[in-house]
Amino acid sequence: MANFTVRGPFDVPVTTKKAGRIITKADISSFWDARPGIAKTRGCYVFAFRASKGLKPIYVGKATKTFSQEVFTDHKVRKYNDALADQVKGTPVLFFVALTTTKGPTNKTAIDDAESYLIQLGLAANKELANDRKVKVPSWSIQGVVRSSKGAVSKSAQELKRCLSMN
Repeated sequence: MANFTVRGPFDVPVTTKKAGRIITKADISSFWDARPGIAKTRGCYVFAFRASKGLKPIYVGKATKTFSQEVFTDHKVRKYNDALADQVKGTPVLFFVALTTTKGPTNKTAIDDAESYLIQLGLAANKELANDRKVKVPSWSIQGVVRSSKGAVSKSAQELKRCLSMN
């Protein structure tokens, strides 16, 4: 079985310009210089904003090469910068869900499965997640457990969530 470990959240440095905040190549270099151990690992990552009301996921990605090769590619930085333009307050952060297995070939299937799962969790937390793929939301819900409307959660739903370690 593939195992992952969570690292972060790590603040993402930004540069403030007249029109707002952006992530520059210098910011990216600074970010990786401070985290050489994470830069060379693989797995999934979540770009989010931290504000007074908690954390809001913006984009979920995977890195089957290394995090430093995939997290800040041009098209992803464009997504992050678009989010920065829309988000007046909050600190951009990154979480890494790093594959802990280092022997043998990279378990791309496990990374892909974890990414799919994290995207679905991200969509549940933010319907405007910036991902383009794997964003089809299933057409079912379980009231009080998953994708349900707002309102009181029944004791039965609370117990099921506790049973399934969803709390």
